[in-house]
Amino acid sequence: MVEKAPPVGVFLLLKNTMKLLLLSLLLISSLARADVIKPALIEVSFFHDKTVELSIDLSLEAIMTGIGTQYKNTTDSPNSAQYDELRALTPKVLRQRFKAFEAEFLNSFSLTVNNTPQVLMLSEAEIDIIGYKKRPRKTTLTYQATMSQWPATFAWQYGEAYGDNALRWQMYQKDTYNWSQWQWLRNGDGSGLISVDYPEPVSTTQRLIEFIGIGFDHVIPLGWDHILFIVGMALSSLLWKRLLLLVSVFTLAHTLTLGLAMVDIVEVSARIVEPLIAFSIAYVAVENLITRQSIKRKSIIVFLFGLIHGLGFASTLKEFEMAPDSFLTTLIGFNVGVELAQVLIVLFVVLTLLGLRALKLDYRKLAVIPISVIISIVGIWWGIERLIG
Repeated sequence: MVEKAPPVGVFLLLKNTMKLLLLSLLLISSLARADVIKPALIEVSFFHDKTVELSIDLSLEAIMTGIGTQYKNTTDSPNSAQYDELRALTPKVLRQRFKAFEAEFLNSFSLTVNNTPQVLMLSEAEIDIIGYKKRPRKTTLTYQATMSQWPATFAWQYGEAYGDNALRWQMYQKDTYNWSQWQWLRNGDGSGLISVDYPEPVSTTQRLIEFIGIGFDHVIPLGWDHILFIVGMALSSLLWKRLLLLVSVFTLAHTLTLGLAMVDIVEVSARIVEPLIAFSIAYVAVENLITRQSIKRKSIIVFLFGLIHGLGFASTLKEFEMAPDSFLTTLIGFNVGVELAQVLIVLFVVLTLLGLRALKLDYRKLAVIPISVIISIVGIWWGIERLIG
């Protein structure tokens, strides 16, 4: 029996099918070698030491071969062969190749702060391993510059040949997320002028001076409680050693409770502290009516009252926001301001009494007694008022 040959149409069908399969394999092979071109990710960080950091997340091989986002895949570019060559290099060798290209790369973009172009220096280049060649290799270039002044505005312009990029920025603060929203820049567009709109950080010296002023103002002219207490204490003696001892004991006491209260180790309600402060003023003034006073007993009393006044200072200081790294500076500055005010009050009282004595007047009858009586009355009145208020 003679077998019939297959129809001609069958051969044609098989032939066309094989061609289609071959073309498909060629296309798949081509796509497998191609890397997708992704936009660069740009991050700008401003630091409190007036350093600006520019981080560029990109495909270094694409940048070095001039393949921008106008191409969907690397194989669409006439420079795809050069790209493939760079893509096969180890990170160390690619970094060496980039050194020769870096000057051209830096000239292709600009970062200006306060309308001043920044001189950027490469601080780090993180190049991924060769890895899986069907995806672009990630590289992160980090540049830094030192700004001449605190940033108010900045602008970013990426190289137009590299195509689209995305920008975000932050004013760096540790453990705080401050990143802006991503800004997509297409077709060679720059960011335009961006307002940083962030207050300039206060230096340690500036903060110290600021809180010396706050501490001084809390006593003179705002702290009538404290003024009357110091006046009452200064009226007790013209002997500078006794006064120095009393002021030192009082300072030690209120510094102790102020510090403990600020770190929340000691906390007493203002409804208790404020009346006690008022009655302490009255007590110190009444003691001045006694002819002979024991310096030991008076020092102990002043120390106890100082502990109470420190709690009063804490209620004022807690109204100010203090970062952990500025706590000690704030506390020292405030205390220095308080002490300067105290010394000024003591000097005024002592010089007044010495002036009366130089005129051969009885400063005790003319000043110490009447002023102490007035202070004691005011202290008692304030104490009662605060108890029932």
